[in-house]
Amino acid sequence: MTAVLRAERLAPKFGRRVRHADGRLFDAEGEWIVLDAYYRRLIADGDLVHTVPPRKSRRPKKGTPA
Repeated sequence: MTAVLRAERLAPKFGRRVRHADGRLFDAEGEWIVLDAYYRRLIADGDLVHTVPPRKSRRPKKGTPA
């Protein structure tokens, strides 16, 4: 039987700084990550949470030139 690795968008829980397995810090907005044992443990410990990508608005923000 073969294990299936799937990618999910994860972000650090608010107020936490979480490192990748190679030592880089996670982006606070979240990143697409292929789940393996390392990231599953961080999810189980409550350090990482599932998140959705931010939506891009179609209209420019007020006060910015179009």
